[in-house]
Amino acid sequence: MTTTGYASAWAEPAETLADAADELGGTELRLAQAMLADWPDSALRSPAALLAETGAGLGDLHRLVRAAGFRDLGELQARIAERLDGQLTGPGERFRARLRPAQLPSLTRRMAEQEAANVAATLHGAAEEGTLEASAQTLLTARQRFVLGTGRSRGLAQLLAADLESVLGRVVLLDGSADRTVEALTDAGPKDVAVAYSVRRYDRWTLRAAQALRGRGVLLVAVVDGHGSPVATIADRTLTAATGGASFADSPTALVALGHALVTAAAARSKGALRRLERREEANRMLDRFPDG
Repeated sequence: MTTTGYASAWAEPAETLADAADELGGTELRLAQAMLADWPDSALRSPAALLAETGAGLGDLHRLVRAAGFRDLGELQARIAERLDGQLTGPGERFRARLRPAQLPSLTRRMAEQEAANVAATLHGAAEEGTLEASAQTLLTARQRFVLGTGRSRGLAQLLAADLESVLGRVVLLDGSADRTVEALTDAGPKDVAVAYSVRRYDRWTLRAAQALRGRGVLLVAVVDGHGSPVATIADRTLTAATGGASFADSPTALVALGHALVTAAAARSKGALRRLERREEANRMLDRFPDG
């Protein structure tokens, strides 16, 4: 099983930041002290705020976070958010922790910064690990492509299935329907691949369906958050998205981006993707389906 991460350093972010600052000293040390002063909130501020407080430059900030094992400040902040989120198991806990009255004035800005950091960390990590390319290749060569997701993951699965069938075909969406799942298991075999979305709170149906498909020899790609999805433990390949955020709900933004990147990578490598898209457009015109033709 292959997994992706968001940083090369998997120790506590505060510890790696402090160690890097001790080695660098100078302006980088002042930056680290400002980021550690009221951890973790102090480290989740914008780059402009950190630089203004310490008199540091962007180069100083870049050297510090790189020395700590992170690609950039966005990746460090995504990692911090993931660590915090791992301690908040229920939506009620996340609401109380993230939506206090004192936090409301900066809510939109914090959401924008966190979502951008989540997407960047997720896509960079998947590309560097090679799991995105490997998963796209399995979709290309598969006989059938199953896409699984229910509960909060249902929308993610529906979006991936809709985009995937536009360029590859033979896509089966499994979103909790017993009859459709039975039919899929009847036909499934070792030449097929399944993409299963599994995010907190980890619907048991997704795990049971994924286990059943694996029992038929289907190769399993899990698309998960960073909190310990049980589907990841049985997957052949795992794509992990950063889901930290400022809301009571885990952020879906990087999960959507990961699915979009997966379809795009598969389409770019498919000899028949463009031809299939053109045939679909012709069919839509024949049915006068859309106002723009």
